[in-house]
Amino acid sequence: MIITEQNKNGNAFDETRSFAVSGNNKPKPAQNPNRRPAPTRDTSAPQRKPAPQAANTGTQSQRRPAPQGSTSVRPVSEQPKAHPTQDKVTKPVPTAAPTGQASDRAHGTSVATRKPTPRSTVNPQAAELRVPANHATVSEGEQTTKPVPAEVKLQMMNTKSPANVAPAPKKHDYVDEAQEGSGEGGNTVISILKAVVYIVFVCVVSAFLAVTVIFVANDVFAFVKDDKAVEVVLPDNVTLDRLAEILHENDVIEYPSVFKLYAKVKKDNQKYIGGTYTVNPTMNYSFLLAEFKEKIDYGTIRITIPEGFTTDEIIDLFVSNGIGTRDGFVDAIENGEYNYWFIEELEANGINESRIYRLDGYLFPDTYDFYKSSSEKTVINKLLKRFGQIFTKEHREQCAMMGYTVDEIVTLASIIEKEAANSAEFFKVSSVFHNRLNNPWVFPKLESDATVVYAIHHETGERDVNLNYDSPYNTYKFDGLTPGPIANPSASAMLAALLPNETNYYFFYAYGGTTYFSETKAEHDAIIEKFRNQAAQSQQNVPAN
Repeated sequence: MIITEQNKNGNAFDETRSFAVSGNNKPKPAQNPNRRPAPTRDTSAPQRKPAPQAANTGTQSQRRPAPQGSTSVRPVSEQPKAHPTQDKVTKPVPTAAPTGQASDRAHGTSVATRKPTPRSTVNPQAAELRVPANHATVSEGEQTTKPVPAEVKLQMMNTKSPANVAPAPKKHDYVDEAQEGSGEGGNTVISILKAVVYIVFVCVVSAFLAVTVIFVANDVFAFVKDDKAVEVVLPDNVTLDRLAEILHENDVIEYPSVFKLYAKVKKDNQKYIGGTYTVNPTMNYSFLLAEFKEKIDYGTIRITIPEGFTTDEIIDLFVSNGIGTRDGFVDAIENGEYNYWFIEELEANGINESRIYRLDGYLFPDTYDFYKSSSEKTVINKLLKRFGQIFTKEHREQCAMMGYTVDEIVTLASIIEKEAANSAEFFKVSSVFHNRLNNPWVFPKLESDATVVYAIHHETGERDVNLNYDSPYNTYKFDGLTPGPIANPSASAMLAALLPNETNYYFFYAYGGTTYFSETKAEHDAIIEKFRNQAAQSQQNVPAN
């Protein structure tokens, strides 16, 4: 495409710019009738070398003007090679003058002196500047510029190097701004509508759930209900389902299913007694469930367990005072789970199969206050807790120093408790048993009458002394300690078992509330013979009826 700019006189052109346009369907620019044909450059003539470039300091560099009528020709070897698609020497279209390039104008002649662009960055279709050798020029101040059409500007942009200028967007890349804004606005409106619908849905569901919870809670806990007496009749052996229906039919409750669920969560025993009852809607579910059962006495009772009581005697004591049942106590003693170190140690060491009760010796005798409605496990747990308070860490350490387990010391303390006539004799009696246990090759058996009595009483209910009774608790027939305690010892008896007196006693005999100790078998037999003779004489003096 050719753009011609005339000088002020209108008789010459300043510059002619030629653009190579790719494509066969693009329109060719109209020919200027005043345009002179471009002279053919003689390639055989010597060519002028490019003028050295000067730094851009704000002033134009000067050089000697070429003589008029002469043509400055660059050597062929120094001329830039033409693109294969063109047969003329071309130069890139000058845009803004880069740093280090100057524009020389002398004697009205304007010559571009920019170095040719390296071949690797030249667009084959780049515009080329072609200047006729014999055309007249005007000074820079006299030059005028014609406005460039828009389509020419666009084509000039297309001819710039792709490395420096981004390619022009294709037709389909252009989007109507009004149309694009309309689409985004439509999406925004839809998003807002969705958000509003979601919020409304959440609010409706939340309100529904809140109202439901309020009504159900009011029925369960009877916050705001009519205060009126209602008479209901329950048949014998009524079930939970039928009870809920009866209460609903009489407007006592509003949600039978919730009532049944509440009873199951509370683990209600569902032992309802038939009859006629007067109830009130202001009664909550807990009161209603309790109303149709046997009334429980929530009063308290104080019970004192004597020192040395056996486990059977303790069970009978509680049952006789209206607390629990025998079977319930036996189950709590044998199978109940309790979190105490001495129970864990007992089970870790292994429980003798011949042991009568698992918790024998640990039901500490003391005075307690209980609710009459207390369960058997609650009672046993309270006794075990008290044992843990009495049998301290120091007691436990003393057991280890003596080479005994806690259960063995408790077993020995129970035998001491039953054999001694009073607590003052505990430490002497303890010395006798310790002396025998420490000399098993001489005295392998403890020979305690109390151990035999315990086994006979538990199995027959009779208190009898039968030294030939076949039981592991018979210390006349079996060596060492019994399989377990024979009673629940006091704190004094346990202390005596841990701290026995230092004696040489191996025998003792209790008669008339007094205990007699002996070091040898002969002394022991003599004491027994003495008191037997006294008993025989006293019986002879008794008048016959």
